[in-house]
Amino acid sequence: MTVGRSGGCPWDSQWGQCSAALAWAIAWTAAMAAAFVAFEAGTARAADPDLDLQAVQAVCGRCHTTAVFLNQTRSWDRWNDVFADMTKRGANGTDEQLARVTAYFLENLTLVNVNSSPADELAWVLGVRDDVAQDIIARRQRQPFANLVQLRAVPGVDTAKLEQRKSRILF
Repeated sequence: MTVGRSGGCPWDSQWGQCSAALAWAIAWTAAMAAAFVAFEAGTARAADPDLDLQAVQAVCGRCHTTAVFLNQTRSWDRWNDVFADMTKRGANGTDEQLARVTAYFLENLTLVNVNSSPADELAWVLGVRDDVAQDIIARRQRQPFANLVQLRAVPGVDTAKLEQRKSRILF
């Protein structure tokens, strides 16, 4: 779904700011839901970082450079606050672009607290299957995780992914 005029900043949409924001919010919500469902069903596409980054540049780069946020990490809740603000300003994209933007932010810029984040965030950020995320939750309910060594001990956790993402993993 594309809302507004092409070119320039999208908040001067012919549909008006409220309609553009509502359409973006609906599209964004649908794209995120589809991405989570696909991941949890085990049918998620192999992420193509180049295509995901291109989508980020296409959607976010209409009004500002991506350098504004590419080195910032935040919780998924905080990123959703940012997305809501951009929606109000009229940001837009196709369903595929929104799904790729979602994947990019989850896989590259989202912080996760192993001891408090929900299963879907654990799965995305840690790059594990849903059943492994559930095992992490069961383990933390018995005893909170204190470090990466303990997290690596959970069967199904990819140590290479943990090493790559360790700066975004909180305990």
